[in-house]
Amino acid sequence: MESSEQQQDFRQRLEQLIGEEKPYAWAARMGINKGSFTNMWYHGGVPRSATAQKIAELSGCRLEWLLYGSGPMRGEAPPAPVAATPRPEAPPAEDAAFVPDNVHEEFCFIPRYNLKASAGFGASAAGEEPVFYMAFRRYWVKNYLNAAPQDLAVISVKGDSMSGVLEDRDTILVHTAERMPGEGLYVIRIGEDIFVKQLQRLPGGVLQVRSANPLYETFTVDLSRNAGEFEVVGRVVWYGRQIG
Repeated sequence: MESSEQQQDFRQRLEQLIGEEKPYAWAARMGINKGSFTNMWYHGGVPRSATAQKIAELSGCRLEWLLYGSGPMRGEAPPAPVAATPRPEAPPAEDAAFVPDNVHEEFCFIPRYNLKASAGFGASAAGEEPVFYMAFRRYWVKNYLNAAPQDLAVISVKGDSMSGVLEDRDTILVHTAERMPGEGLYVIRIGEDIFVKQLQRLPGGVLQVRSANPLYETFTVDLSRNAGEFEVVGRVVWYGRQIG
């Protein structure tokens, strides 16, 4: 078991590596799962050798410095290579994906949160950081969704109350600027929990909340009497589903 001093020293080196980047976004970029990173960041855990090696390789620091604080953070720059006769480029590996130079111009990257908009049971939305990002074409976002990338977020569906429309584990894209409830699919917050439901605005400031599954009862919310307890997070504008 690591001593508290070793854990504190490792946390300080981790902070130095992460810099100004958001911690969980950095962890996702390093390929570290949320549980492992939480153990390192909040509980002072020192990673196993394989995880530490991955961090060192991707961040460019020395493994001995990362684990033990030994020597400089980064090694000296290698000497400039001697000019040689150019060789023909090797064909890409079979598992390598070609990424065009203009990919960031054509695509925007929307944060994917580890939240589940419940179709039956609540899921706390407090203190979440994006676990990774999903790419969507800028043209589609602007011209079909009429949205700005910073107003979009990706989460997933949990439960069966919207079965027939949205299924358990579907991925949904939420337009968080559309928070005035109307007719359609919306992600809502009730207390500390979030849900995805079919909304319909009724006369008198009353909102009808329906599920697609007839086993779940429809209920209404009086918007004038539920300030703070009820909130529209955004409208569902797209979904994706794994087949099989």
